[in-house]
Amino acid sequence: MSVADRIQIVGRSSAQQIADGLMDMILEGELKPGERIRESVIADALGISRNTVREAVRLLQGTGLVRYTFNRGLVVWDPSDEEVLDIYRARLHLETAAAASLGPDTDLTPLNDALEALKEAMSTEDPRTIVEKDLDIHRAIVGLMNSPRLDKFYAELLGDLRYFLLVLSTDHHEYETGSGLDDEHQRIVTAFTSRDPELARATIAEIITENRDKVRKILAARTAD
Repeated sequence: MSVADRIQIVGRSSAQQIADGLMDMILEGELKPGERIRESVIADALGISRNTVREAVRLLQGTGLVRYTFNRGLVVWDPSDEEVLDIYRARLHLETAAAASLGPDTDLTPLNDALEALKEAMSTEDPRTIVEKDLDIHRAIVGLMNSPRLDKFYAELLGDLRYFLLVLSTDHHEYETGSGLDDEHQRIVTAFTSRDPELARATIAEIITENRDKVRKILAARTAD
């Protein structure tokens, strides 16, 4: 299906609608990993200016779904399996370290607040909104260590993790009510609020590892198509 068939511009910001349409095409597998995204082709297909498409691309880059590469320009991100493993390894180290740092005086208010925000977001059934609230929970977990440097490092991982979570959310319909995503995060928060470092560490490690394996399987299938 072409860009013109998928993207219909009505009313609100044209750039945002184009970005949303391209995002849907990537997440649903119509635009494959490694596939080029040509601004001129999109502009001609939709009958709009290159400047509008350029703004849409800027918005899309913020999701982590597309990257500029040498000699090819803008492409759908095609992470290698080694990159996926490395990103999840870094995430696992940070979040299990946060679990190990739990103590009787650890302030868990931000974590509990993030869980409530995710539960509210689930009613929207909008994957982008839900993924952001999902990431907020994990940001709050790392924040338990009260280390601005670790917070900054984790923030750099979020661009990559956002892509993985969007792909996972779309492929497994995790944005739908009853998917169990909120129950999974309730389990995480319950483990942390127990203030038992070993329980929290084991719980977050299990869930991160499960999600990593799901993402690897999805991406491998898309690359093989």
